[in-house]
Amino acid sequence: MKLRKIIKCPICQNNNIKKIAPIKNHLKEINKKFDLMKCQNCSHRFISKFPSQDILNILYEKDSPLVFGGTEYELKQKKNFITYGFKDILPQNDHWIFKHVNITKGRFFEVGPGLCRLYKTFLLKGWTCQGLEPRSFVKLKGIKKNLNQIKNNNDIVSAFDVLEHVENPIQTLKNINKKMKKNGQIFLTFPHSESFKSRILKEKWSMVAPLSHLHFFSKKSTKIMLNKSGFDIVEIDDFSFVEIRRLIRNFFKLPFLFLKDIIRLNFKNIFARIIEFSLNLLDLINGDQLKVIGRKI
Repeated sequence: MKLRKIIKCPICQNNNIKKIAPIKNHLKEINKKFDLMKCQNCSHRFISKFPSQDILNILYEKDSPLVFGGTEYELKQKKNFITYGFKDILPQNDHWIFKHVNITKGRFFEVGPGLCRLYKTFLLKGWTCQGLEPRSFVKLKGIKKNLNQIKNNNDIVSAFDVLEHVENPIQTLKNINKKMKKNGQIFLTFPHSESFKSRILKEKWSMVAPLSHLHFFSKKSTKIMLNKSGFDIVEIDDFSFVEIRRLIRNFFKLPFLFLKDIIRLNFKNIFARIIEFSLNLLDLINGDQLKVIGRKI
């Protein structure tokens, strides 16, 4: 596979970048083949080499393990989608996007709809929907594999967990911008490079996973990216996947787990539990994901 070495920041184009550490991977063919890099100007983080977007598209279409690991739950959801199709997909009426959408009905375009829960929600609300999804098993009305097939003048665009996967996030956003109405809203999420987890864990942070994740965004690099792409930022904030209820439950379980570890003389496990709990607590303060709302200028 041909890879291009990155010699300057993909977002701000500053050449003051530094190597953080080599990245380990369970796949032998890419283990320690990439380094985690950081831009000293905008705090954007990225891997040291990129494949072309054409190669990435092929990998995603094939569901290659190089770009798609998938948890046990995600793999089960995918299997159910293939077996039962769109009818068994549960809509996401409580998705945070609906607190900010400024019209009740219009044209919705989702980049990377995946298992199509949000896509189905907009459909059920009576919106005209389009989606751009490279994975071959996602076959629904309105879902396309090429951006040129997407109609223009969309009111709302979402691209959740998308921009970290592409070779050139700025060009991707520029292309999306052309498909939107003036003052149309765009909703984005991606990994947060300046979160506590990112700073502490560095290359061991779970988001650092070549070739799936190429980019990790700071608030500064996000602002630069959207401004270069023809968007104003309406809102930008960090968030965490950690559930407060589950964290509290785990806190009360810790003494009993510590006692079990002491009886088994497993002191290493005690240390690991403390680290995991502390990181999750810190993540609630400064989440390892960013959510962004933009407006087409």
